[in-house]
Amino acid sequence: MIKFYYTPIPDGKKIAIFLEELELSYSIHPFKIGDVNYPQQTRTTLSPEERGPIIIDPKPHTGEAPLTLYGASTILVYLAEKSGHLASDGLRHHYDVLQWLFWLENELMPTLENMEYFSHHSKRIIPSAIEFYHNKTIAVYQLLDQNLTKNMYIAGDSYSIADIALYPLVDDYQKQRIDLQNYPAVNNWYQRISKRQAVIIARRIDTEWRLKSKIE
Repeated sequence: MIKFYYTPIPDGKKIAIFLEELELSYSIHPFKIGDVNYPQQTRTTLSPEERGPIIIDPKPHTGEAPLTLYGASTILVYLAEKSGHLASDGLRHHYDVLQWLFWLENELMPTLENMEYFSHHSKRIIPSAIEFYHNKTIAVYQLLDQNLTKNMYIAGDSYSIADIALYPLVDDYQKQRIDLQNYPAVNNWYQRISKRQAVIIARRIDTEWRLKSKIE
């Protein structure tokens, strides 16, 4: 059984979705920065950043020793390779998936994180920063909309880990000051993905763990 150390952030939701899609057996454990339930050495061993998501696979598909992995994209690629699902529908699709996955990691996520930070969490209101990242957010949504106008899913006609990686980010569209009605192809994609059983379960897990974090 895979041990899944969960943090209630978009990256955590990505892994929950994929584990449910694959119907793999897993146990879920809370994990957050400075968690008193884990000594610092244990936290650092699990993840140098001391944050989730993290998985420990006791039986890798290669037959090697138990494997500990952190970082959502790394875990998604590993689980796709382990299961043989949702990452490759031929060579071209395989690299289309990876291209979008790396773009999400390197371009989309920093843009959206900065947009949310300056709009909701910064101690100082900096209008120029908010405007800059709002414009960048609009630009990345326009790019996504253009792509999804031509394709059923982010990397073509097959659902993949690129869609799983994107969904939790778009799920926070309101925090990003985005109206999905202005991006009909993204909205259509979002509504379809939201109906998947694995996504419904992952959203429920996320809600439950957020509530537990507030109580604690």
